[in-house]
Amino acid sequence: MSNPAQIVKMIADDFYGNDLDLSERDIVPYDSWSQMPEVKFVKGMRASGKSERTVRLFLTFVSAMDRARDSNSLWQAAAELFRSHPELFEPAEARKIALDKLKSYLSESRVSQRHEQDSKAWHVISTNLALYDSPIRRVIDSGLGDAEELLKALTKFPLLRGPKIGAVWVRIMADPGGAKIEHIEKVPVAVDVQVRRATENLGIANTRGLGLEEAKPIIQSACHEAVAQTNIGGPPRIAGTSAALDPVLWFYGKYGCSHCEKAGRKMHISRACKHCQL
Repeated sequence: MSNPAQIVKMIADDFYGNDLDLSERDIVPYDSWSQMPEVKFVKGMRASGKSERTVRLFLTFVSAMDRARDSNSLWQAAAELFRSHPELFEPAEARKIALDKLKSYLSESRVSQRHEQDSKAWHVISTNLALYDSPIRRVIDSGLGDAEELLKALTKFPLLRGPKIGAVWVRIMADPGGAKIEHIEKVPVAVDVQVRRATENLGIANTRGLGLEEAKPIIQSACHEAVAQTNIGGPPRIAGTSAALDPVLWFYGKYGCSHCEKAGRKMHISRACKHCQL
């Protein structure tokens, strides 16, 4: 197996340094970080003068919907819903909307996928943010928080409290959400199919033959150790942590490995691909 720390350093440098060759993916090869869906739409919100609190509320509600689906389509649909019905993203107003009406908004906009479950979760999240003090509400309102406290406090926030989405949400609050989050280094890589695909193919972790739940702690531990042994870049609020590595692995899995698997051949996007074990 290749040295995981060297691989992690290589893929992070190429991702954040805009050195990926995406020509065979029909993707313009520039600034991969800015093309992450949550980053792209938040940039537009800030350009239009939206407050930091509004940005973090938008990120929170959409993160809760982001599971087992195409992220680009979700964030595009959410941006359109925000433009037409911004009240849905304001907890004090959203909690007063009848559940059937909320369900209709979310389903017709294609923001929700499991309409009953998603609309109920949206309502509970709105109620908790509007009525009760919590580390979740404070990081959204003030932009200050502690990663360990936030992960624990998510237990009362349906859909956000899962081990994958929870870790992603904390990272998103830091960047692109702009919050200052202490102990961000405690946030693990959020393992999903794409992240697992990248770590296996690049030799960062050997989890072949294991179920996803069995593989998760192995991948998270391997990534944590690799990050600790090297110096990876990333946006200032998450640089040098597994939180910065997380979007890199997701991008490699989605736009790197999955394309190679579909094509049935290696289609390199960076120098790290020479270590691919596919």
